[in-house]
Amino acid sequence: MKTAIAAQNSGSETLIDKHFGKCSHFHIYDDISHVTEIIDNPAQGIKGCKGNVIVDVLISKNVKRVIAGDFGTKVQQLLNQNQIQMIIHPDTRVTISEIIELLNHKNN
Repeated sequence: MKTAIAAQNSGSETLIDKHFGKCSHFHIYDDISHVTEIIDNPAQGIKGCKGNVIVDVLISKNVKRVIAGDFGTKVQQLLNQNQIQMIIHPDTRVTISEIIELLNHKNN
């Protein structure tokens, strides 16, 4: 399964971002191949609701789960409509590599 993690930047030791729509990057981790693809947030620079732009890109990359510190109401609706699981990670001091390690542990 592919999981998109909202991140503060492109490094693996970066922290998870509190805001799904305002993050700078998404780390898309495939728990089958163990490969991480890092993409810029496709909605950077867009004012207002950015959810539809981001969700469309995540759908095109076959993402089935997203992790962030929080999700806006509109993006929650979009993710639910597209059957993409949301995980709110309240501790924004956790790194992307720590989250990936947890995902690997869960799948073993």
